[in-house]
Amino acid sequence: MHLTDFESFVSGLAVITTILQFLSGVLVCKQYVVNGTTAEASSLPFVCGMLSCCLWFFYGLLKHDNIIVLVNIIGVTLMTSYTAVFYIYTFKKSTVLKQVFCTIALVSLVLCYIFTEDDNEALFATLGLASCTLTLLTIAAPMSKLLYVFRVKSTECLPFPMILMSSFVSTLWFLYGVIKDDPFLMVPNLIGDVLAVAQLSLFVIYPNKSQSPSSLKHILA
Repeated sequence: MHLTDFESFVSGLAVITTILQFLSGVLVCKQYVVNGTTAEASSLPFVCGMLSCCLWFFYGLLKHDNIIVLVNIIGVTLMTSYTAVFYIYTFKKSTVLKQVFCTIALVSLVLCYIFTEDDNEALFATLGLASCTLTLLTIAAPMSKLLYVFRVKSTECLPFPMILMSSFVSTLWFLYGVIKDDPFLMVPNLIGDVLAVAQLSLFVIYPNKSQSPSSLKHILA
């Protein structure tokens, strides 16, 4: 029995967990609405996620991989919605706007490249590398608040549900990449899994001061 025999199972599970990961942003945004502010949280996880999903959507279209296309259509829609909610409740609106404008500019440049590049191998390599980079940035984005976490000794500003789901999703997409023999799926998701686990360890070292363990269980329920 080979790993390819589990392709349907792994791909199906990868789709489900990825959509659940995207939906975990609802819990994060719900907290913003309840608190009436995003406090010291960063919009980078949502903005990088939006850009990453756009690039993987293009990659999936070019590779004719409907699994990748489906997941990232949902991802772009949800990440855009989360970014809008973040903008409404943050006191750093100008920063969010700059990030969004940069995202639109980058997507436009990628589209121009796709329509002008005649070498398919070069196109796959460039788009795959760009997608890999954005995937790692999306997973590592919460670490932009690492110094703040160490200073206040609290993980309150980190989106726990999204980081937790990232660890599961990265593992499954790594396996899917192995099955498809696609290094652009394997490499970033292996590194992403390591980064996600590293971020989760911070919740053990510096538990959220405003949340008890029971409240974390409530979030995951």
